[in-house]
Amino acid sequence: MNAALTLLDQAIEMGNQELAHLAAGDVDKAEELAFGRGDVMDAVLAEDTSDAPEGECLDSLLSKLLELKTLQARIIDEATRLRRSLGQEIMRAGNEQKRHQGYGRAVRPTPRIRSVYISKNS
Repeated sequence: MNAALTLLDQAIEMGNQELAHLAAGDVDKAEELAFGRGDVMDAVLAEDTSDAPEGECLDSLLSKLLELKTLQARIIDEATRLRRSLGQEIMRAGNEQKRHQGYGRAVRPTPRIRSVYISKNS
């Protein structure tokens, strides 16, 4: 059970690093850490649990799992904030593009109106 506690500590540390990378906007590093943290959690769950853990060990295991749960909630909140910010940035870029297209139309000369009904001789 001591190995599970060590792995949970490692998962918590990876989660804190992931949160820091998300806050900095480095999504690629955060993704790497998230997958690594998932592997660590799989290792925790796959550990042999045939022997009954002691009460003290259960308390520390429970506290680490609760800490990991709150950390996961913080990571989700930060990722949601980042996604919302990115959406606003995309909308702003689209509006900026429309504005530039409007300037482009205003600057280009308009062709003179030529009617086939007006005689060129007059």
